[in-house]
Amino acid sequence: MPTHLSKTRKHRGHVSAGKGRVGKHRKHPGGRGLAGGQHHHRTNMDKYHPGYFGKLSTLTSFGPSSQLRSVMNTSPAPRKTPSPS
Repeated sequence: MPTHLSKTRKHRGHVSAGKGRVGKHRKHPGGRGLAGGQHHHRTNMDKYHPGYFGKLSTLTSFGPSSQLRSVMNTSPAPRKTPSPS
């Protein structure tokens, strides 16, 4: 990116560089990542992500699923015939 197009060049001479005097530009003011979804970011989560929290349905089975069970061949094994030499 050319230097003359960078945002820092455009902010030269402007004291807070678009970050605000009162709130200031600090590292992670709202917490990292999705922190505070049930606390200080609750209004955002309720407004833009309704139903994000909470359980949806009951679990149907606790046993191993059919995809995890190994399949065993029960048909008789083919006999090996001696090859003529």
